[in-house]
Amino acid sequence: MRLSRSARVALLLTAGYAGLLLLSVVWGTASIPPAHAFKVLITEMGWGENHSVPELQRFLILQVRLPQGLLLGLVGAALACSGAALQATFENPLADPGILGVSGGASLGAVLAIHSGLADSLFLALPLCACLGGFLASLLVYALTYLGGRPSGPTLLLTGVAVGSMSVAGVSLVMVVTEVHRVQELLFWLVGGVRNQTWDHLALAGPPIAFGVGGLLLLHRRLDALQLGEEQALAIGIPVVWTRLWILVLTALATGAATAVSGGIGFVGLMVPQILRRLVGSRSQPLLVCCITGGAAFLLACELISRSLTERFSLHLGILTSLLGGPTFLLVLRKTRERRS
Repeated sequence: MRLSRSARVALLLTAGYAGLLLLSVVWGTASIPPAHAFKVLITEMGWGENHSVPELQRFLILQVRLPQGLLLGLVGAALACSGAALQATFENPLADPGILGVSGGASLGAVLAIHSGLADSLFLALPLCACLGGFLASLLVYALTYLGGRPSGPTLLLTGVAVGSMSVAGVSLVMVVTEVHRVQELLFWLVGGVRNQTWDHLALAGPPIAFGVGGLLLLHRRLDALQLGEEQALAIGIPVVWTRLWILVLTALATGAATAVSGGIGFVGLMVPQILRRLVGSRSQPLLVCCITGGAAFLLACELISRSLTERFSLHLGILTSLLGGPTFLLVLRKTRERRS
């Protein structure tokens, strides 16, 4: 049986993520022999017993590097799928959780949870506040864009930039009024990364991300209809307003949960769908499936690059993705203008 092009791409990306995950487990400040990592993983799966691996290496593999690699996969999948869904929803290749203000709103919600102490006192307060902030920001963009009638692509982007800027201003204000000893904690969280995260963070982010991404996959036919234009979608019976609202809820849920455990990591939702769309086309189902594995592999690759550069100077994951995403945004913007002219 011959596999489709999208299935082959998805399998290739899955294999790439698995290889990068193994590399992230053995490579770091303290290198671990691949044979030792293999023995530990096999033992944990219940296929044998081996006590020849030093306890420190076992701890690094099982309690530090493996959960962080899996968490990066979750976050990458959430951001990439959210970006692909937003691009289809608003018929704009520049749509992205960060550019449309969703990530900014999620960051503001999470920072408020940390500042107020809710994150320490209430279980699930941090991801819930991040999801709520992302949803409110996306809802505000949606409402403001539609105030003047049917929106255009530039109107949507400018509204998202404005809401994102207000969210950044809110984050800055919270940092100004936060105690000095907690500002550094907020700062390291805002620049993005998972270097201090554990299995608890994976368990925290997993369910909302799975629910959000799974919901987007179920809406793939409606996403395809929205790509044809609002009039065409209405003509075939798609409730455009409610569909877009549901997509905003699902993307806010996935993005908010991802932001809650990884901080501010931008442009993943812009870059990954743009690359994969050239490989598998614009149909939402294969694109979203490939975004799950492609986003995971991309973000883990960025983390490995960041890890290698950190030996010379501190380069957090969110800073690296922004450095890569800025030129990508300008390139996509230029091609979009050329296509419309």
